[in-house]
Amino acid sequence: MPLKIELKPRESIIIGDALITNDNDRIRFYIDGNVPILREKFILKEKDATTPAKRVYFIVQQMYLSKGSKQLQQLFLEYVRDLQEAAPSLRPYVAPIAEAIIVSDYYAAIKSAAKLIEQEDKLFGSTLKGTQP
Repeated sequence: MPLKIELKPRESIIIGDALITNDNDRIRFYIDGNVPILREKFILKEKDATTPAKRVYFIVQQMYLSKGSKQLQQLFLEYVRDLQEAAPSLRPYVAPIAEAIIVSDYYAAIKSAAKLIEQEDKLFGSTLKGTQP
């Protein structure tokens, strides 16, 4: 069964390795196939990955879009190690990400990484916001 996508005016989506941006009208289309898809609200740009949790999210996002990569997995492990050293209390939020990556469920890993960002923000909130440009 195809996936139905509706885009608002000027909303973007990544399908495979293409960024698609809607024009001025609402649009609906269907995708039939197995390609990575990320709606705009889930896309994190590299320049916005300014905290340890956001760097983990960004790498997981890249793994999802590339359908896994040994180089990205190594980078993921480095970022997770840095995150856990900086904030050991976030370890329980890292485990579901790692488990999803092990079974190559990168979309589930992205959703878990979003929860990691939320928790990081609860813990450090304004402290980390001061580090953003």
